[in-house]
Amino acid sequence: MVKLDIVGTVVESYKGAWSHFGDMVKLVWAPVIVYIAANVLHSLSVQQSTTDIDPADFEAVFQASWGWQAAVVTLLGLFLWPIIAVAWHRFVLLGETSSSALYFKFGRREARFMLTSIFLSLLIVPGVLVIAVGAGTALSLFAVPVGLVLIVAGLVYALRLSLLLPAVATDAAVDARMILDATQDNVLRIFAAHFLNVLALLVLAIVVSILIGIVALVMGPVIGIIGGAMLGIFAQIISVAILSIMYRDLVLSRQAPAPSTDIELH
Repeated sequence: MVKLDIVGTVVESYKGAWSHFGDMVKLVWAPVIVYIAANVLHSLSVQQSTTDIDPADFEAVFQASWGWQAAVVTLLGLFLWPIIAVAWHRFVLLGETSSSALYFKFGRREARFMLTSIFLSLLIVPGVLVIAVGAGTALSLFAVPVGLVLIVAGLVYALRLSLLLPAVATDAAVDARMILDATQDNVLRIFAAHFLNVLALLVLAIVVSILIGIVALVMGPVIGIIGGAMLGIFAQIISVAILSIMYRDLVLSRQAPAPSTDIELH
C-alpha cells in the first residue's frame, strides 16, 4: 500500500510552481487578468456604494455589497477556474503546455471539471439540510448532531473524491470506486497535506499582505485588490498541484509506473 508523503507533496507543489513560473504564467495569464479586472471593478463599485454606510452595520454593508455585480463575478469565477485548473493539472501530470500566447479555452473537458467540482461541493448538503430543517424544532437535539456527522462525512468523501478532478482534467478513467480504494488508508495523510498547505499559505499571505500594504500607501487601494486576487489564484494553483501529485502517487501508481513530470522531486 502506498503511503502519501505529506511534506514531500506540499514541497513539490511549491517547488514546481517556482521552477515553472514562466509556464504557469503562460498558461493562466489570460483568465487570471479577466478575473482580476472583474474583482477590481466589483470592489470599486462596492466601495462607492458603501461610502455612506456605517461599517458597524454589517447587514447594511452586506446588502449593499451583494448585487448583480457580485453575482457576475461569482459566475465568471465559476467558468474561469476550470480553465486555469485543467491547464495546470495537464502540465503537472502530462507535461502539456500551449504553443499559443493566449490560452483561453473552455470546452467539454473544462465543463466536466466544473460539474465534478459542483458535485463534490454538494456532498455536505444533506447534513446542512438536516440541521436547517431540524433546528428550532423538537427534533433539534437529534438533528444537529446527526447533521454535523453528515457534514463531516461529506467533507471526508469530498476530500477523497477530489482526486477525480485530475482524472477529469487529463481525460483518464473517472472511477469513483477506484479513487475511494486508493485513498482508503490515506485519509489522514491527505488531510494533513492540505492542512500543511494552508499553514504555508497563511505565512505567505501575511508576508504578501505586509508588502501590499506598504505599496498600497503609495499606489492606492487598487493594488491591494489586485494583490489579494493574485494571492487567491496562486493558492488555488498550489492546491491543484497538490491534487495532481496525490493522484499520481496514490492512483496512477496502482495502475502503472508513475509518469515522470517536470516538477517531480524524486
